[in-house]
Amino acid sequence: MLVAALGLGLVLVRFACAQAAAPSVSTNAGDEIVAIERLTVQGSRLNPASVRFLSGLRPGMKVNEAAVRKAAQRIADSGLVKNVAYQYQSLSSERSVALEFTITDELPLLPATIEIPDVEAEDVWAYLRGIDAVFTRELPRTQQAIAFYTRYIERFFASQKRVLRVAAVITADESGNASGIVFVPASLLGTPQFRGKGVKP
Repeated sequence: MLVAALGLGLVLVRFACAQAAAPSVSTNAGDEIVAIERLTVQGSRLNPASVRFLSGLRPGMKVNEAAVRKAAQRIADSGLVKNVAYQYQSLSSERSVALEFTITDELPLLPATIEIPDVEAEDVWAYLRGIDAVFTRELPRTQQAIAFYTRYIERFFASQKRVLRVAAVITADESGNASGIVFVPASLLGTPQFRGKGVKP
């Protein structure tokens, strides 16, 4: 049994700043296959459906320790979160578990806009929301989060049979503090770019 091998009934793993901090788990426990009966999320603005989208995991899937670790890393790699931890415990049978992710969001969030000539921004936002609710009009100012959004905005243009590279501009307020993220054509500005006085990269 995967969790019983730890003698605790659960296992806890944390990912901080997209770096894995692996606990001491025996190889045999890590290789054991279990079915996810329930998947829940604690501590995050992200809903369970979005965590399933980011992680690639969902109830009914059969996984081992390595698969869960990789899934947690995929959540961290989005750049939307600061820390990811997970724990799981047996439920109705030895090979059926409840998996819970505990997530600390990356903050603060900056408002995001899309400014691309001859493109209706609302069409792009509707496309992104159609993929998953994780694509809100606010995101943290991390390279990974910006790259994550950029990749899917470019997929919108691919769905329209267009090839367009997208870059991000960080706007600043009068005090030089970052105030927003604007997605624009990379051909105009290059990537990454910063707009406004006194903005720190």
